Amino acid sequence: MSPATPPTSTPSRRVLLPIGLVLGLLVALVLPAGQASALGKVKCDVSGQPAVAVGYYDPIVNHNAAGPSMHEHQFFGNIAWHSLANPNAANYSDLAGKANNCRKVLDLSYSADSAGYWTPTLRYVSGPKAGQLIPAQQFTAYYRSAAGTTFGAAQPIPADTRLIGTRYNWSCGMKSGARSAPVQSIPDCTGLSGKPGLTLTAHIDFPSCWDGVRPSHTATENGDTRDNAHYAYAVAKKCPATHPIGVAELRETIQFPYVGNGTDVALSSDKMMGTSDGRSLHADFWQTWRDKEFGDFLKTCVVSQTAAYSTSKCDP
Repeated sequence: MSPATPPTSTPSRRVLLPIGLVLGLLVALVLPAGQASALGKVKCDVSGQPAVAVGYYDPIVNHNAAGPSMHEHQFFGNIAWHSLANPNAANYSDLAGKANNCRKVLDLSYSADSAGYWTPTLRYVSGPKAGQLIPAQQFTAYYRSAAGTTFGAAQPIPADTRLIGTRYNWSCGMKSGARSAPVQSIPDCTGLSGKPGLTLTAHIDFPSCWDGVRPSHTATENGDTRDNAHYAYAVAKKCPATHPIGVAELRETIQFPYVGNGTDVALSSDKMMGTSDGRSLHADFWQTWRDKEFGDFLKTCVVSQTAAYSTSKCDP
């Protein structure tokens, strides 16, 4: 599916980011994401490219809004909502189990991961390529235990949960034969090939501790990020008393074909957040997997290290 062309209209100022989300993004500047170690992995690139669309909409923060969102996003995974007249008006029934761009897990004959994943876009802001989009060249959703370990306890994230992940870092993949140290700003990746694993890479972690309050969303609600209030990040691999239930920890990883020094690019959300150098990095997740298959995927690939695990089932 060809990426949608972003509208040329000025982003609406009537839909404002909730203050809790803004504070969360600022806190993320000093709370970096951890190291990736998941063995439950879903790559979304079946169509030959990871992003299924690029546009000024945000079906969580701008749910039901008629106008554009305040910054541009690139979307991965679910394809169904992009055929809607207004993607911001999508609801769970429009997405769950529907068409997607993700690989088949568990040796199934169909793709079970119909979740929606999206992030701000990355563009050149100076030099001869100013304004040009740097499209993602690889997207991977990592699912780990609630403690962030390769294997361990993890309940499924409840269906229809809508979350914004704010704990992040940037890296250059493997540099000089070893994984480059993660940092909070877009790093200098000069000298690398730009191939997957040797290029600019963004990592965003989502909270994995839940208070037990299930999502309850209506079709008519406008811009709702309240699910985030029911989730918290683990501390020293343990869930806080206020959010004692451990669910699968999701990490969205996006690789970009960029090997510059980092000074000529920025995220679409940087200026809006009053920052620069990729320090507004965050990601969205709408849990619209096929319900049974999501549970089976976590049991097979994350919860316990057993003979049931295989690369074809858990990292196709």
